[in-house]
Amino acid sequence: MANVLRRMEWSAMSPDQRDALCRRGLDDIFDPVLRESIGALIEDVRVRGDLAVCDALARFDGISLRPDQLRVTQAEIESATIDPAVEAAIIDAISHLRAFNDELMERASDWQIEIENGLVAGEKISPIASVGLFVPSGKASYPSVAYQLGVPAMVAGVPNVVLIVPPVPGGTGEVDPAVLVVCRLLGITNVFRINGPAGIAALGFGTESIPRVRKVVGPGSPAVTIAQVEMQRHGLA
Repeated sequence: MANVLRRMEWSAMSPDQRDALCRRGLDDIFDPVLRESIGALIEDVRVRGDLAVCDALARFDGISLRPDQLRVTQAEIESATIDPAVEAAIIDAISHLRAFNDELMERASDWQIEIENGLVAGEKISPIASVGLFVPSGKASYPSVAYQLGVPAMVAGVPNVVLIVPPVPGGTGEVDPAVLVVCRLLGITNVFRINGPAGIAALGFGTESIPRVRKVVGPGSPAVTIAQVEMQRHGLA
């Protein structure tokens, strides 16, 4: 019977062969051209920080902002208004999510066992040091994404929570007020208006304005997903 496993010696492989091996599978899932484009964008953010983030906003969203305008101000968060019925529904959903996550925290207690004299094993539950929440924008309003990501982070006690959301299309940098209402209700104050892939890179590297985080969560377009996958190479969970 023929050997179905192909053996490859890393030391004998060319750089192109090594790169192809590391990329195997991903090119079957993601468009290689899009992947290359996102990779270049990530590198640009790593090198130029806020300026690259602003350039991405102008290029992909048609919105020109200065680096000092990326952060959503507390005044914007406090003044955001939506239909009272929608806000009531959001408050109700947050209440249910908080109750569920409170119960999870209650059940996820630390434990340990002494396997033998001097050998102790167990599990300690503690919040991650920081997390970035990506909330999409454009085709619809997604406050549900904001609270489904934000409530677990707040209940877990994550000390540094950063939320990024692309500006409303066709505007001058405004952010979906429904998302800002969620931020106000949850007490999330680190909020930035950033293009998706550039925002993922900014959260992974940290920039002059945007804090670096340990983990990023949130759904998005193929470009956003590629950015999340590529940033794992730089230590982003």
